[in-house]
Amino acid sequence: MDPSPHKDKYKHKTDSVSKIKERRGQEVVSLRKEKREKIVSSKRLRLDATHNADGDHGFTEDSVIELTKKLQHSDPDKLKHLRTLRQACAQGTQYIDAFFKVENGLQCIVGFLTGSDVELQQEAAWCLTNVSAGSTDHAMAVAKMAAPYLITFLSSNNHSLQDQCAWALGNLAGDSPDCRNLLYDQGIVSPLVKLLQSTQPAVVQSSAFALSNITRESPEITRELVEAGIIDMLPVFLNTKEENRATLSEVAWILTYLTTTGEHVPALIEKSILAFVVGLLVKLVTENPIDVQTVTPLLRCLGNICSGPEEHSLAAVDNPRLLHTLGVYLDSSINHIVKETLWVFANLSGEPTIATSIAYSPLLEKLKDKLTDGHDIKLEALYVLNNLACHGQEACDYLLEQHVLQSVIPILKSHDVELLNLSLGFCEMILKITEAGYNIFEKYEGVARLEGLEYHSNTTISTKAHELLDTYFLTDKEHEESANTG
Repeated sequence: MDPSPHKDKYKHKTDSVSKIKERRGQEVVSLRKEKREKIVSSKRLRLDATHNADGDHGFTEDSVIELTKKLQHSDPDKLKHLRTLRQACAQGTQYIDAFFKVENGLQCIVGFLTGSDVELQQEAAWCLTNVSAGSTDHAMAVAKMAAPYLITFLSSNNHSLQDQCAWALGNLAGDSPDCRNLLYDQGIVSPLVKLLQSTQPAVVQSSAFALSNITRESPEITRELVEAGIIDMLPVFLNTKEENRATLSEVAWILTYLTTTGEHVPALIEKSILAFVVGLLVKLVTENPIDVQTVTPLLRCLGNICSGPEEHSLAAVDNPRLLHTLGVYLDSSINHIVKETLWVFANLSGEPTIATSIAYSPLLEKLKDKLTDGHDIKLEALYVLNNLACHGQEACDYLLEQHVLQSVIPILKSHDVELLNLSLGFCEMILKITEAGYNIFEKYEGVARLEGLEYHSNTTISTKAHELLDTYFLTDKEHEESANTG
């Protein structure tokens, strides 16, 4: 049967390939950005050499309650008791719960923080750091009662106290949007940004940790960071010097949130931060093992930047080693490294010349191989392949020659709506544009897959499957019979 009459009819009543690309564009990018969570822990206990990793710590809930009560009285050993209490709070939320069972226990710790004894201040801040790493209720209690003091001490002349207060605030900021908004209202942003210029590496790292958490999911807070001058401060940290590595990871997370909306990307590019990010990814790919905590946010940052105007993607590939480097990351055994790399490819492939470079290279075979991986990886690979196909006749013909359609058709058996939608979108473009796609689709049981989807519970899927069947695979006689039945 000759599908061409139906193809002509289909072209008149549906979107062009460019319209399909546009439809899958910014709303998809925005949705997928919203879904991306921070991979590393948003809260961190601060431990010391006495921490017992095997759990044999000797604490009980009753002993924590007793410690807290002792701290409320004039005990000569209160520094020792406070140190023991913060060690107990590092052992689990049940001990933090026990601490909160003592009336005015938190007020007592805050009293030590605001007192004149420097050692007690330090221990109190450490204790609050570990309490803040507990549940949301624990964090909110600390944020309401202690955060204003913690923020004030960010401007202290005591570097150790600055470090500890920044760490505690980082835990609070990592808890929830409510905590972040509360801290923002209390004026956390400006003093934290200033601490990035500290001469003390520990202070810089703790402030960067707090900033990476406070910046999450809040364009308003991000704007204040930019207004406070953070963009000018970041380039100095974008290097792989040994003493900078821990801070680099935190700064990379800050960059992911600064690039999420696209609002601040032009300013970042002006400061050469895109070039720094690409250069770091190229350099870090040679390390074994890969520094996952740094590479993950750098990849996400790059993907965010390249989701904007095509000139950003072209600027990224000014580094001739980038595409090869991304291919190496695509071979990683670490799932979220692969996922973030595919996110970068999906955004780079929107630019025609880059899409050609990806398709006409060993990268295409790697992308095809990802279609047999787990759900998240398969999904990301389909986004890339859809973007490659969006570049028209030559692109679709080449993808067909490379047997990509045969790799996509089996996914039409999936139960996942998003996978089905992407797979149907790819098949639609191949059938719409290529001459050979029709026969290959039929040969590899694509028609049977579409027939199975005609009665799918999701109306978008069932409608699309029916349209493809009706347009490409029903004979003229079947069309007449269908019309008469209707």
